[in-house]
Amino acid sequence: MSKLKPGSFAFVVKRDETSNYIVIGKILTDYNKLYRIKGTFIRPTGLIERVNAGRAQGKPVEALNNPDPNNCVFFIIDRLDAGEFDEEVDPRYDKIIPINENRFFVLDGWVKEGLSDLFYNYFNSSTAEERDEARTLLIGRMNSLVSQELKEHVYAVARSSRIL
Repeated sequence: MSKLKPGSFAFVVKRDETSNYIVIGKILTDYNKLYRIKGTFIRPTGLIERVNAGRAQGKPVEALNNPDPNNCVFFIIDRLDAGEFDEEVDPRYDKIIPINENRFFVLDGWVKEGLSDLFYNYFNSSTAEERDEARTLLIGRMNSLVSQELKEHVYAVARSSRIL
């Protein structure tokens, strides 16, 4: 917890009525053991649907039940509901993990660049032609990324997913 201070970045796991979701952001204030965090919330709607339908097992289910900065890739390669977050977080109820600036910008860039939708389109293509078109769009987007860290991360996920 000592790395959690105003100005540092955090990965927060919150729970709502349906599942866990994550928040990535910057800690603005630390007052009365509450942290005000401004950033992005990420709800893995695609993964939640796949788990509920029984089509996801193993690591994706583990990532949904116990997300952390290392397994959140299972969150972000499917459809997402994402938006702005600016609230107080209580570490007694929510898990708060400090992350470095690069990790924050990779995750934030992934969401802001719409990479989740491109991966989703590839994995859910019904024909070989659709899959080839989705692959071409994904590769085009990957090649146009400016952030080297984000580009390396996306390429690693694409290789491990056997897209490349």
